[in-house]
Formats: sequence, structure tokens, C-alpha cells
Amino acid sequence: MSSIVPGPKKKLEEDITAARVGGKPLDASDLNASAPRQEKLTGLDDWPESLRTAVEAEHVRVTALDTNRRKTADRAVANVTESLDVLLAEIADRLGKPRLFGKSSPTAEPTPEATAQAAELLGIPAADLDTPPGRGDHRTALRTLKQLRAQLKDLESTPDHDRLTRLATFTINLAVALEATPGTTPALAPPALSRYTQAIPTPLWNTPFPEKLTTWQSTNPTP
Repeated sequence: MSSIVPGPKKKLEEDITAARVGGKPLDASDLNASAPRQEKLTGLDDWPESLRTAVEAEHVRVTALDTNRRKTADRAVANVTESLDVLLAEIADRLGKPRLFGKSSPTAEPTPEATAQAAELLGIPAADLDTPPGRGDHRTALRTLKQLRAQLKDLESTPDHDRLTRLATFTINLAVALEATPGTTPALAPPALSRYTQAIPTPLWNTPFPEKLTTWQSTNPTP
């Protein structure tokens, strides 16, 4: 007795069903034969999970935009905003607790070169680092982080890909810089957030994603 091979439509239905119950996730090209297969990012295995998730989600979205698949990009927005929200919450937690019981948290001092590289990634002039932010600057930064998280909710309900690209690039820049230079959150986050609220162009905003990734990797945001 000859076996019956399911047709393409039946096979796709089976694959979708399998994906819904936890099987292998579908690639965009599985749903649309003309869609390019999503390239898997490499070199992120040692990154903090929240940062890696955000970069991977943003990669899916911008790849869809670059290949004129607007509906796919719109569907990817929720994953991007959710992962960015996690990063902003982590940054707010660090900024809100720069000291523990009045004592500095025990963290290794980053080298001047690493701090300079992190500041460059955030677009902060070296001269701005000479004056440490005050308590008022920290409070303002925390309010800004709260506002950015609210913006993410708006962008999820009404996608604006240009705005989301800028916010995603800024958030990942900030997370990468802070991961690469532990202990610099109180010094780097306030001026970076202040520049963002002043609409000063975000470094890497208009840079193609592969170049962004190369820059982020060269900053070495490993735990």
C-alpha cells in the first residue's frame, strides 16, 4: 500500500499546529515562500538573557521592514516592546538603588577606556562625565525611564516603526554600555536619558542593523 504524502497546504497546517503546541517555531519563509529565511544571530550566547532577547526581537522586526514585509514587522512589535520594557525596568532598578544601606555596592571599577567607549556609544561628550549627576538628575532619569516604558505601550497598540527604531536603538545602546561598564549606571544613565529627551540624535539610529550589532558586540556586554 502506497503512503499518502500530504500536500503543501496540509503540511503547512500541520507545521502551524505543531508550532502552537511548542514544536519548532515557524520561520517567515514557511508562511510565505517568497519571504527570505530569518538569519539566526550568532555571538550572543554569553550576553545577559534580557539583552539578547531584545536584540533578537529587534532583528526580526527590522529584517521584516528591510524586506518590505510590513505585516510581519507589525506582528513583531509586541515582542520588541516587551523585551525593551524589561531592559528599561532593569536600568531603573539599578539607577534607583545606586547604594545599599548607605554603602557603595561592591563592583569592579571599569577602566577609563571602557567608560570612554560606553560614553561614546551613548553620544555623551567626555566633558559631561567630569561633573557627576546629582540626586535631582537621578530622579529625573527615573521619571524619564517611566515615560519611555509608557511610550512602549503606545507603540505596541499603534506601531510607529521609525519611533520604535530610535527607542529600541537607544535602549539597547544604554543596556550594552551599562553591562560593559558595571557600576557606571549613576554616571551614564542620567546624561544619556537627558540627551534622548532633548531629541538629540541617538547614536546608531540610522545605522543598518548588522553594523549596530557589530558595534554592540565590540563593546562586549558580557556578564
